[in-house]
Amino acid sequence: MTSARAAAVRSTSQHNQTPTPPSRRRRTYNDTTARVYPRDRAYFFLLLALLLFCPVRRRAAAQSQPADEAQLLLQIKSAWGNPPVLARWKNASSPGAPCTWTFVGCNTAGRVTNLTLGSAGVAGPFPDAVGGLSALTYLDVSNNSISGAFPTALYRCASLRYLDLSENNFTSGLPADIGRLGENLTTLLLYGSGFNGTIPASLGSLTRLRTLWLAENPFLAGELPVSFKNLTNLVSLWAEQCNLVGDFPSSVLEMKQLELLSLSNNMLNGSIPAGVWRLSKLQELFLYSNNFSGDVVFNDFAAMSLMYIDLSENYKLAGAIPEVFGTLKNLTVLFLSSNNFSGEIPVSIGQLPSLSVFRLATNRFTGTLPPDLGKNSALRIVEADYNELTGTIPEGLCARGQFRYLTAKGNQLNGSIPAGLANCTTLETLYLDNNNLSGDVPEALWTAPQLLVLSLQNNQLTGSLPATFSSNLRRLLIGNNQFSGSLCS
Repeated sequence: MTSARAAAVRSTSQHNQTPTPPSRRRRTYNDTTARVYPRDRAYFFLLLALLLFCPVRRRAAAQSQPADEAQLLLQIKSAWGNPPVLARWKNASSPGAPCTWTFVGCNTAGRVTNLTLGSAGVAGPFPDAVGGLSALTYLDVSNNSISGAFPTALYRCASLRYLDLSENNFTSGLPADIGRLGENLTTLLLYGSGFNGTIPASLGSLTRLRTLWLAENPFLAGELPVSFKNLTNLVSLWAEQCNLVGDFPSSVLEMKQLELLSLSNNMLNGSIPAGVWRLSKLQELFLYSNNFSGDVVFNDFAAMSLMYIDLSENYKLAGAIPEVFGTLKNLTVLFLSSNNFSGEIPVSIGQLPSLSVFRLATNRFTGTLPPDLGKNSALRIVEADYNELTGTIPEGLCARGQFRYLTAKGNQLNGSIPAGLANCTTLETLYLDNNNLSGDVPEALWTAPQLLVLSLQNNQLTGSLPATFSSNLRRLLIGNNQFSGSLCS
């Protein structure tokens, strides 16, 4: 999942759900009560006197007040060079300060609980003053130009539940003791922020985490820490482009709550363990652009909620598409391109009710494209180039009126171009080069209103070339056929 695959939506009111990418988290406060068991009666009365006569001083020592927190925010503003976006952060003694300031949220006691500074244009190192905001539960400073080291001052924010430092310009590694962020943290978003070094094992101590995004950071080549097996509450793990090496991380198989798993664009090798398909809550699986190899084993398949499967560009993955894929009622995207898969495509794939994009180019698939493709779902894209497919092009690809893109170059497809495809008013791209297609090209195809690319080279197609073509056509390749007539100048 590049940034395009995971466009995060953030809101201080969204505290209940896990990023899909949006992240939300429920506020749950667990009060603790300290009990004192005095050793003798004198000690007991001394302690009682302290509690009765010094309540205000004790409270002041325990927590800062709103006015103090306003001063802290002004220190943060100053450290960031007084950016214009924080112009309303001024006059700490004004009524309602700092709770009336932009980007600041408070609880009923007037304590700062939320700072929502995503895309605010702030720059520079993270100010240590943030550590004084002891009631802070939600901090979003994503998509800014924050630099320097990871802000360890946040260790003092014991109530922190949501932390988003993504898309910044940090120049340090993640600290080895990052687990000190606290037991309350449920969402940690660090993607695309320039963090280097190794992935700390202490992340595994943040056992309440539901969302962990480490993607697109220049970490040193290494494995996911074994301690990640303790992150059994994780719902979303995005570790794309993190320089991961070695076998598929076994710790992931302990994350029984996972709904999103992305380990793409790394250097992982070996086989994809069968246990991945036993993660029963998994909805999105991205393992593309690694070095996985061997047959993909689907024993005891339980991931029946899968919507996205992307195993493309591993080049050496083998085996057949399992019949169980044809029972995944929510499956929307299936990417298997650039591997060594073989066998016939299950007919049931064409009967999936949600399938939108089906990419299987550059494999060794045989047999026919499923005859019902497009009839049962709002199909948009099929890429089937460079396989060993035979038979005819399915008639119903555009049956739901949303089909846009078919590439099936370099196969052994035969028969004619179906009328249903030629009459598809949404069709934009059609590559059918290097097949055994024959018969006249339907007239409607030449003038399909949205058609941008039409490539029919190296077939046995016949008929007269038209006087006019689609007004949107940008590329036309029709050589080595048996057409009559000539192209207009």
